[in-house]
Amino acid sequence: MGLNQDFMPPKETIVDLYAAGTSVQTLSEDYSIAKASIYTWIKNN
Repeated sequence: MGLNQDFMPPKETIVDLYAAGTSVQTLSEDYSIAKASIYTWIKNN
């Protein structure tokens, strides 16, 4: 990851944000992560 790229939080952080009530849609838009990836992380957590 280059220094100029946006920060991407670890998977655990995304899952924690979801558990705290943030929608998958919002997480996907805010962090430019595919919704399918987020759903997989949630399922595997």
